[in-house]
Amino acid sequence: MPIIESARKFGVSACIDCGKCSWSCPVSHKASEFSPRWVVENFLGTGHIPMDKGLWDCMTCGMCSQLCTSGVSFHEFIREARPSIRRSIPPETTHSDILHIIQNLSSLDHIKPRTNNWMTSDLELDERSSTLLFVGCTPYYDVIFRHLRDDLLEIPRSSTRLLNSLGIRPRVLEQERCCGHDAYWLGDEERFRKLAEINVDAIERTGVDRVVVFCPECYVTLRQLYPKLLGPLGFRVENLTVLLADALRKGEIDFAGSAGTLTYHDPCRLARHAGITEEPRELLKKFSTLVEMPRFGTMSPCCGTSCWINCDASTKVWQSERLREAKMTTADSLVTSCPKCLLHFSCAMYDSASEPPDWSIAINDIHVLAARNISKR
Repeated sequence: MPIIESARKFGVSACIDCGKCSWSCPVSHKASEFSPRWVVENFLGTGHIPMDKGLWDCMTCGMCSQLCTSGVSFHEFIREARPSIRRSIPPETTHSDILHIIQNLSSLDHIKPRTNNWMTSDLELDERSSTLLFVGCTPYYDVIFRHLRDDLLEIPRSSTRLLNSLGIRPRVLEQERCCGHDAYWLGDEERFRKLAEINVDAIERTGVDRVVVFCPECYVTLRQLYPKLLGPLGFRVENLTVLLADALRKGEIDFAGSAGTLTYHDPCRLARHAGITEEPRELLKKFSTLVEMPRFGTMSPCCGTSCWINCDASTKVWQSERLREAKMTTADSLVTSCPKCLLHFSCAMYDSASEPPDWSIAINDIHVLAARNISKR
């Protein structure tokens, strides 16, 4: 899309130069020259976005767009500009680029991924089910980040157990691929289209009418981005915490026991991109005492990195600040519903393991905790 048309689409010309975007942007407060306000000012003055590596500093977390009183969708504007500089100024990737290599391999038709190693004999699955559980890249994360956490595979297992408790025996794709979230936000449009087409074709060939997703990034990608690219889908997409909260209200599920005092970190994609903030809290309040951090809901800050790029010392600082907020609530544990948030905060703890900081706190996944506390009727 031409940048002028993109600016019109995302309301850039409505900017009144108030500066709320840069005030709210975590990147603008670290050792970076990136500033949403400056990018917009420069564009309105010259008709061009500065094509330099600063374009990759944006986390696309959406905080600036959340606070903009003029309706500028800055994070979407930045995303639209990224395809034009991918070849000349590529993003600086982390972890030896292994996550992007996996994504790229996943987009090849002749590659047959093996992602079902998380299944255990107690899980009730059914290849004839009308509900499919989309697992995403969590099995890959287990291989790469096992030094940070050895319980990542408990997320898809717990998600399956939660569905089982509702009488749902889901099916899973035999060869599931990356949803393409990172390719989309990094401007790799060809890769994203390929992954979207492969995944939609694979899901529609199963004949299911519902796809349940626990990962916020997969949820937003399947529910919002795939239809925008490919048109109406032959299935609906539901977030697992929303499904569980609805079942809780209807009396179809209940939770017992106590997980102690918890505080919840809202993932960017779930809170700001999808508007889901209350349902996870409804679940947590059934089996814990929930205390809030000063920044929560749609004002919850980004966990620190996006799409496996730009992880540095400054990023660790704002992760430690968030963990310190969690610690100050006196909660026993920080809970989140995003595998990436779980990993990024766990990484911050891992990096300081030789000398435990004053903000040391347990970090857990909401689906795992919920599955442990299902009421046995």
